[in-house]
Amino acid sequence: MKKILLICVTYHSDEALHMFVESVHRAAHRVEGRMQVDIEIADNGLDNKGYLGGALPVYNAKAQGYDFVSISNVDLQLAEDFFEQLLTTDTASIGWIAPDIYTDKISRHENPYMLIRPTKRNFFIWNIIYRNTFIYRLYHCLYLIKSRKKKTYPACNIYAGHGSFMLFTQAFVAHHPQLKFPGFMYGEEIYFAELTRLVPLHVWYIPTLCIANTGNVNTGVIKQKQKSAWSRQSLRAIYKAFFE
Repeated sequence: MKKILLICVTYHSDEALHMFVESVHRAAHRVEGRMQVDIEIADNGLDNKGYLGGALPVYNAKAQGYDFVSISNVDLQLAEDFFEQLLTTDTASIGWIAPDIYTDKISRHENPYMLIRPTKRNFFIWNIIYRNTFIYRLYHCLYLIKSRKKKTYPACNIYAGHGSFMLFTQAFVAHHPQLKFPGFMYGEEIYFAELTRLVPLHVWYIPTLCIANTGNVNTGVIKQKQKSAWSRQSLRAIYKAFFE
């Protein structure tokens, strides 16, 4: 029997957590007897350790022995056939599976998140963007407009999946049994893409694995200035670790 561990991070988002867990139970019911589905909740409500700061201690303690391990937000709902589709997925040479994450309110498919590896020039530009609130807001608006025209893709090899739901294989966990993110929040997509790349394993986008993104619950209450500061901090650390 296959086993999957879902590590979900919540931050004052009890209603979204309840809906997420319900969707997991519905999907798990359809693979009863074929897949063991376990959920671990990292609650940042009392002490906000950041997205991976909350998730990775659970990953480090419990990921071993599972065929799949996910790290996710809670403002998501899995399709009822999610685990059925996962059971039919060939994971040979794959370290990270990126599902189709669809955000209905802006009509956007979040994956593939990044098709190719960023360059040093990308990091230089990002550093400028995150230093200026006005530039960031303009960049974000242009990104949203452009992403609405984003084409859909078949199953394919990509650089990085979207950070809201990251699904790792047993092979990835075997190579990275203990992890510590070098920042507080943001940049986790590049961090995991580099870890996968260095094994080497592949990041694979699989559109038949469907997830609905219902909103940015966990970060919606955080001020933009703080988000930008966290982004700069994480990107500097990631650049130093993997791109210097």
